Amino acid sequence: MHGGHKVKSNDVPLIPDAAWLEERLGKGSLWRPGEGDLPAELTHASSREFLLTVGFPAVHLEVVGIDTRHLRDEDGLEPFDADEIYGERYPDDDSPPKNFCFTIATCSDQHLMLGADLGGITHYDPNGWDHGAGWQGEAADSLPKLAVLLALIAESSDALDSADDAVRVAAAGELRRRMIDVDPFVDDSAFWDGIFELFD
Repeated sequence: MHGGHKVKSNDVPLIPDAAWLEERLGKGSLWRPGEGDLPAELTHASSREFLLTVGFPAVHLEVVGIDTRHLRDEDGLEPFDADEIYGERYPDDDSPPKNFCFTIATCSDQHLMLGADLGGITHYDPNGWDHGAGWQGEAADSLPKLAVLLALIAESSDALDSADDAVRVAAAGELRRRMIDVDPFVDDSAFWDGIFELFD
């Protein structure tokens, strides 16, 4: 803990720095690629800058099942054809992809995808892409906001993992409130609803 303080600050940054994230997620928890490690398809300047300067959590949040450790793999940010996975492309359309996205996090078989050009985070369900059902809506406004959300979950992990039902439910309710304060997309997201159902 920094400066001997055991209680973490309630001040939640809009754009976190590495120290704030690592205080909650652990030393060495951030994946900070070099410029050459980022795919050319990722054209959103702010997302690129955040990854290069701050980094993004590459962790397994066991209490909720969210995993981002694949980012450390050689092809961790593999570009997907967003039109194909979201059912926007006709089956006989063989034109080169022009809209890309990347898996930034998984939870069971559900994916959070980073948009290549706008930098938003969407929820992708791979079970229904051929009917256009892959698209499950926005899950977070940006990469920095998602990093903050993951850090808040990590900060609450002990309480969420408590053997006491009342402690778990209270912690989940408080966590949800804090996450919605950071990013209103959390409030109407099937992905996050699925996470919080674990604690009902």
